[in-house]
Amino acid sequence: MSTNTTPSPSLGRTGLRAGTAFAGAVFKSALLAILLGGGVFFFYISQLSGPGMPAARAGGAGAVIALLFSPSVLVALLLLGFMPLYLMLGIAQGRSRALRQVVLAHGDTIAQRLGAAIAGRVEAMPRTHGALQRSSEWLSVDALSRQLAPVLGEGRAVRAVIGFVLNRLPLSTLLADWQAGRAAHGGTEAGVEDPALRALLQQRIGETLQEMATPSRTPLYIALAAHALLLGFGLWLIA
Repeated sequence: MSTNTTPSPSLGRTGLRAGTAFAGAVFKSALLAILLGGGVFFFYISQLSGPGMPAARAGGAGAVIALLFSPSVLVALLLLGFMPLYLMLGIAQGRSRALRQVVLAHGDTIAQRLGAAIAGRVEAMPRTHGALQRSSEWLSVDALSRQLAPVLGEGRAVRAVIGFVLNRLPLSTLLADWQAGRAAHGGTEAGVEDPALRALLQQRIGETLQEMATPSRTPLYIALAAHALLLGFGLWLIA
């Protein structure tokens, strides 16, 4: 998350950068799916007439059925499945990169405004434990998106950031600790701002946004390794 003092880019410019980052990641994944996924598949198909595939040269309906149900053809189908897999990974990576642009440009503002919005809703909750359990209705993505729309806009990227934070933030634990601390100090009236709660929420939201701003390539590396292993196994079958 950016900590510099330069003015943040406008929401429109950030949206453009986020869209460009998403489109670039999807384009690269499409190339990977076609060149690597499709290339490996057609290479393997071209090897099915090798010495390890006598059914491919025998002819007749029986040979065709035997070929269709052979382990080698199953491997070919699995290899073909890597084409949509690479595309889906690219879409996920594109979303991460788009959200990263939003976080880098407006992370401090999002952490401050979202922390204040959540704190305000928590502070306004009744004191009973049953009411605390119903707070999930107040801390929904829809409710917070509407509240923050005048400041952060109504784009999908901002909504996705809010959803990501709510999913990752341990709100139940934070609220329980806050209630315990408030009770230990005699409590405060409902609706009164609690600076400690707001500072804690802003810090935890900032940490969560920092995690979002660092997309992982691990799923892609796992897919590439699995792809290579499957191709090697398939070539061993038909050797």
